[in-house]
Amino acid sequence: MRKYAFLPGAVMAVGALLWAAYLLRWTAPAVALGAGGLLALGVGVAANWTGIREWFRDPRGVFAVNSIISTLLLAAVLGLVNAMAGLRATTFDWTEAGRNTLSPGTTALLDRLSQDVVLKQFGRAPDALVGNVLGGFSARSRRIRVEFVDIERAPQVVRRYGVTRPGTVVTESGGRFRKVETLTEPALATAILQVTSSAELLACFATGEGEHGLADTGAQGLSGLAAVLTASNYRIDRVNLAQGEVPQGCSVLVIAGAPKGLSPDALARVDRYLARGGRLGLLLDPPVDRLVADYLRPFGIRVGEGVIIETSGAGRAVGAGPENPVALVYHEHPITRGFEQRTIFGRAVPLAVASTDLGMPTPLVSTADTAFERVDLMSQATELRQGRDRQGPFLLAVATTIPRGSRDAALPEPRIVVVGDSDFLANGFITWTANRDLAVRMIAWLAGEEDAHVVSVGERQNRRITMTEGGRTAMYLVNLGLLPLLPLVAGLVQFLRSRR
Repeated sequence: MRKYAFLPGAVMAVGALLWAAYLLRWTAPAVALGAGGLLALGVGVAANWTGIREWFRDPRGVFAVNSIISTLLLAAVLGLVNAMAGLRATTFDWTEAGRNTLSPGTTALLDRLSQDVVLKQFGRAPDALVGNVLGGFSARSRRIRVEFVDIERAPQVVRRYGVTRPGTVVTESGGRFRKVETLTEPALATAILQVTSSAELLACFATGEGEHGLADTGAQGLSGLAAVLTASNYRIDRVNLAQGEVPQGCSVLVIAGAPKGLSPDALARVDRYLARGGRLGLLLDPPVDRLVADYLRPFGIRVGEGVIIETSGAGRAVGAGPENPVALVYHEHPITRGFEQRTIFGRAVPLAVASTDLGMPTPLVSTADTAFERVDLMSQATELRQGRDRQGPFLLAVATTIPRGSRDAALPEPRIVVVGDSDFLANGFITWTANRDLAVRMIAWLAGEEDAHVVSVGERQNRRITMTEGGRTAMYLVNLGLLPLLPLVAGLVQFLRSRR
């Protein structure tokens, strides 16, 4: 049996190699197994040294050595090919509809990139599906670099980007970043365009009518939102609606609260701004001034008279009370597409939409059906009073686009977003990540980023092959373990046959 003393060592060494190949790294057990195998192999060779010398003098031994060397050379070539593929992967899309091929719009975007972009995947472990999408982008352009961030080992990085869910991808370039929570090709391409765009959009905030202060660092101020917008490549300015017209360069006009209402002159200036293709973000608080409510009526936006009371207690986990409704339903719209976080509002007035010839009002955010409207603003009641209050659900935010006629078709289409509460983007609530993200989405849509930075991808048929985890493991072992050993097995079989 002495002549077979080397076999245990050889088996242990091969087992260590397969273990490391399966894990894609050398772990302590694999290193220990490999070291033990090499030691045992050395002992076996030493015990059979005389026989080995005679074996090498035999033609059959020479044949066996040639087979082993050929097998090792084949394994080295396969390893080299795999290494080259890992450095610069080449893929082939054999799907009928080209599901794994980037659209022409995306490839054109990546080909003309002039600055580096980092795509950071956040999670507890790399997601293969997310990695495939990011890998397709990085394979197309050398400007794209992909990184993985462990949300448990890098809490500071998670807080910096405001990541709240695993699978989020952060696109960053030149100090600007965008988050993509529901990863799709158009969403990722849009984020890349936004962080690499040289255009500086101007967000104008109205003053003079009692709105939240832009530089106010208190709970009612907007300094937190201003900092977020500045980091998102917006320029911030103030506009006094009581003294003059809205400047031509304002990409979006935000009126964050109007406790004293808006004067007829201010509303007329807003109307002229919209007529030029302006974009308006109007955030209300109860009670809403009658002039403001009447101004919104032709756009198909109805404003309630009371305040929304939430009876489900959904906001208790974050310290919200009955007068802080939590958004539970997001309707289909570019602002809310792929957005699934719960936003918190302050004292909010209920909104509704109605058919109109002037615009296309679309619901954005709704409460649960456990909410009701307390019509009496002086009351402190937190339970529905039949005959006096209205049962929900209610809209918390509405968006509308006003189509252009043939005479002014060259001008941009006016856009309006109305929110039933202005506190949701103030400093007291903007630290809540969902509020911050929704506020930025609203302003980005109003400013036209969604139109300028969208990549069209047609519907593609999906024909998946579903595999269990055991099937994937078996396929992995066959491809990396069994197939490379076939030449060695063939050589051993030939050697044994020749001895007979």
